[in-house]
Amino acid sequence: MKICGLQKTTLLDFPGRVAATIFTGGCNFRCPFCHNSGLLGSDAEEYETQEDILAFLEKRKRVLEGVCITGGEPTLQPDLEEFIRKVRSLGLAVKLDTNGYMPGILKDLCAKALLDCVAMDIKAGRNHYEEATGVSGLSMERIDESIEFLLSGSVPY
Repeated sequence: MKICGLQKTTLLDFPGRVAATIFTGGCNFRCPFCHNSGLLGSDAEEYETQEDILAFLEKRKRVLEGVCITGGEPTLQPDLEEFIRKVRSLGLAVKLDTNGYMPGILKDLCAKALLDCVAMDIKAGRNHYEEATGVSGLSMERIDESIEFLLSGSVPY
């Protein structure tokens, strides 16, 4: 997993928990208002290795209650599930921040009980989604599928 940033402690990113926030690199959107625009491209600089982050979390697991995985867009990481399993093996809860464009991955992670909370950023109303995301030809059905899934109550959101 390409880890491009770490906030060692947050009281805001994972409601009700003391957490660390991990920022992944790469995103499938190009939102002109993105506050993490340095993480969007494949050229985003890696901050730490996965092993270094897990070692940090191991040391802090008595203080931390969870980890928030954000981006960029974490669902683009090919080894996201494996990383989440390693975080959970430390006894930490996991919250995923996503843009909702990969509903299959979201559903799969939830079906495997790997996520304790999900935050999905809805960028704009349907008529302005492409403008807001900076990407043309989007499948709004994918966004809708993620929204409907979260509204079904399978996982806190």
